[in-house]
Amino acid sequence: MFKRKVWLNRIFAASLAGVLMTPATAVYAAPDNNVNNESNIDPEGESGQSTPGSDTGGSTITPPAGDDDQTQNPGSGETTTPPAEDPETPDPPVPEEPDVPTPEEPEPDEPLPEQPEETPETPEEEEPEETPGEDETPEEEETPETDSETITNPQAGTNQGLISQQQIIIPPMIEDTFRFVTVEKDYAVAREALDIYSAKIGEEMETEDGENAEEEPQEDPIVVGEIEKDGLCYVLKQEEGSEWVYIESGVVRGFVKAEDLLMDEEADNFVTEKGETNLHVAQALVDPIDNPALTYTRTTIRQTVIDKVYAISTASELNIREGKNTDSRIVGTLAKDGLCYILADSDQDWVYVESEDVRGFVKKEYLLQGEEASKKVEETGEEQFALATQLIEPEENAACYYTITSVKEGMIASAIRTSMLEFAQQFLGNPYVWGGTSLTNGADCSGFVQSIYAQFGYSLPRTSREQALYGTQIPVEDAAPGDLIFYAKNGTVYHVVMYMGDGQIIQAGSRKTGINISTVDTEHAVWATRVISDADSENIKLVNAKADQTTSEYTTATADQIGDLLGNFKLTAYCNCSLCSGQWAGGPTASGTMPVQGRTVAMGGIPFGTKLVINGQLFTVEDRGTPYGHVDIFMNDHNECNEFGVGYANVFLAK
Repeated sequence: MFKRKVWLNRIFAASLAGVLMTPATAVYAAPDNNVNNESNIDPEGESGQSTPGSDTGGSTITPPAGDDDQTQNPGSGETTTPPAEDPETPDPPVPEEPDVPTPEEPEPDEPLPEQPEETPETPEEEEPEETPGEDETPEEEETPETDSETITNPQAGTNQGLISQQQIIIPPMIEDTFRFVTVEKDYAVAREALDIYSAKIGEEMETEDGENAEEEPQEDPIVVGEIEKDGLCYVLKQEEGSEWVYIESGVVRGFVKAEDLLMDEEADNFVTEKGETNLHVAQALVDPIDNPALTYTRTTIRQTVIDKVYAISTASELNIREGKNTDSRIVGTLAKDGLCYILADSDQDWVYVESEDVRGFVKKEYLLQGEEASKKVEETGEEQFALATQLIEPEENAACYYTITSVKEGMIASAIRTSMLEFAQQFLGNPYVWGGTSLTNGADCSGFVQSIYAQFGYSLPRTSREQALYGTQIPVEDAAPGDLIFYAKNGTVYHVVMYMGDGQIIQAGSRKTGINISTVDTEHAVWATRVISDADSENIKLVNAKADQTTSEYTTATADQIGDLLGNFKLTAYCNCSLCSGQWAGGPTASGTMPVQGRTVAMGGIPFGTKLVINGQLFTVEDRGTPYGHVDIFMNDHNECNEFGVGYANVFLAK
């Protein structure tokens, strides 16, 4: 039973800048194939041992005797790790680069077995495979015995054969990406009368998903609203290096120049002096649903989650339409006795409803509403009702944002992933080091992704072949930013990259390229894996398990536990009394834990289980009730809450 005041209905939240600080829950599969057979040999510069002095503690994998994935000094008998720079041994011949640029093939630092018919006679042969676009290629190892497999399986030793032995599934859609999230107010005041534009003028547009809006045909910016001098607006996004700010004022959303606004402390003081409700807001010049800037971010200072108002279909099959007429496109259907929720226009002939992710208009005469509908839901159980069948994606549905409210809390699913990718890009240009796991001093492909994931609380195996079996295996084309994509040759995984979206990847590529951004090598990409959790429902068990182990009040964060700064957030306090928690007084938090002073905080927009550092103390997000940017800290006693009052502090992610 959820306890928080407003955010009580089926909560699905994700961070705007936060990350889940709990280990990924994934199950190892161990199919009898080359991925598993070769898991102790790291084909992409992965010796299976962490380099001394590396910044992560990856598991140690010892190569078997006879492996040639380390360089042996002639005459010395000593085995050493190749340096990041060019080795002393001469480079193998490199074919000329083709005229047409192609993604550089990553360096296979772990030897790849040849196909059965090309098996070398002895493992001591040192004829390196020539790979276009690489400055060096490690020595090949002896091919495993595959005679029996070759006889029974004609695809043995091929990527198709490798893929056929995996349990690759189509992943569920990342939920609720189209819904809005309520955030803390960031005041701004117009210095003079201003036009609000649908786009930045003279700058490239980029969506909150990081995609360049100029990839699609863009109309010239239009004026979508006007705000008078001393008018109030709220900053939703301010990008470094841009002179434009994305704001919201009333129902108007769009761009104004930062220099034309009072902001930060100056704006806060102005609003405090004049009174927020006494200030004018912008006037819309276009219908909000027709505003091209409406969804530049899916954040708002307005209420986004509303109480459920039930309605039940009485038609044999009820059409949910894009407009208020029978000529409008059908975006979904609802079976007889199916359940929907009324979001707007309940007293009109056409009622605006939501059912699962289908949003649109239905004829009022085909709905059972009011007390009758509520009673039927109470008697039957809400979860027993069928929901709508979606025919049109929400983003393609013109009626999707008729209102930004919903019975579900919105989530920005890319938040954890975006944060991870932004962190990874700090290390572009750093060296590729065979067997390394240091983001600064050098890492190989699997060491790189292992170290990135470790910074966000996810534990990955050490080698690319082991990582290829970790998490949920999904088709390459279904990869989302932050997912891992694996490359294979001749039926053996040899490389791992992190997907960035739009066909791009970030990787520790080779000694020549170091850590770089490239494009997906579709010729060798065999599957992707998903480790990052996208929904609170997947995190609650982990949160509860960790909560059961925590009993002490207030834990001081060590210096190495302080991660990225989220911002200077508003702080308040609440307790489990009826004044603070209403009908949920005395009950569990929205995540299902019992709140504990010194551990539990509430905030929307980031996943349950996210650990924060506030004033040097460690806290865990276990509850809801305040928007992103406003942390509500649990106290045992209401008097303590009153004494705490209202404050502000820098809030950091905990590592």
